Amino acid sequence: MLVRWMRTAHRALPSYPRGTTIAGPFLVKRWFGRRLTNRRIDMVTRKKRVKKGEYPEPLTGPAYIEPEYEAWVHAMNGERRGIVSLSGKVFSKELRKDILHRNVVYEANKERGWSHKQTKNRGEIRGSTRKPYRQKGTGRARRGTMRAPHHVGGSKAHGPVQRDMTTKLPRKVIKLGKMITIAERYRENNFFVFEDFKLPNPKTAAVAQLLKRWGWDSVLFVLEQESTDRNFELACRNLPNVDTSTPYTFNVKTALNREKVVFSLKSVGQMQEYLERERPIMSAISPKTYELAQPESSSPSGRPNNEEVEGKLQTDSV
Repeated sequence: MLVRWMRTAHRALPSYPRGTTIAGPFLVKRWFGRRLTNRRIDMVTRKKRVKKGEYPEPLTGPAYIEPEYEAWVHAMNGERRGIVSLSGKVFSKELRKDILHRNVVYEANKERGWSHKQTKNRGEIRGSTRKPYRQKGTGRARRGTMRAPHHVGGSKAHGPVQRDMTTKLPRKVIKLGKMITIAERYRENNFFVFEDFKLPNPKTAAVAQLLKRWGWDSVLFVLEQESTDRNFELACRNLPNVDTSTPYTFNVKTALNREKVVFSLKSVGQMQEYLERERPIMSAISPKTYELAQPESSSPSGRPNNEEVEGKLQTDSV
């Protein structure tokens, strides 16, 4: 009876999945040589118990402090007019050559655009489709068509075809490339902010004199979006190594090819607003007015009080 019980004792034991071993009251799973412990074992052996009346240390670190960046605001004659504060989210980006390379390749392919060159293959050549002569008995090489590419008057083998040269790049990578370009120019002291770009006439000599005064040979001027005054833009067209753009048409390839990047006071604000948006929509962003000094108000937040609004309404009604 004892031998018979020992032979059938395993039938009464609980069945465990294959690849598990029993370690005391807990199960220890083994999977492809890796020991995956049960959650119950982790709670008992590894997790430290908190005594009554004590609280665990918080997992959060110190509060994030956004770095401060500033730049001088110059007039076109070289005078300093004030200081403008810059966004730390944009100007704190570190140099990443891989992101810049992807942006440059994307913009270069975009400039290539669409290839319109095309040659005819053997099915598009005008001519008969009959066999010129019989297969055997003539002593010449066999020939099945008069439009073959290795014969005179035939088609072009592996010729160019119409195709789209442009490539795709995620929107976040494009924005990151612009941030890195601006931040790198800022660290190199090649980033400048002008109060405005106003000229009475679209004369190239005025911009040439400006470049000579500052000692610049290669410059990219970033003008404000939807500007009605185009005198400065027209004056820069006839100068070599001088380009103009707007915050929404800012090009990483052009910015890297130019030594200096010069913004206007309004275009800096528009550029930061465009880059800080999670999903920028070109038509939905309206240009705002950025000034050095904020309007004075009696309230500490800069907004008018209710008493001021009511008093103004009463004077208007009288």
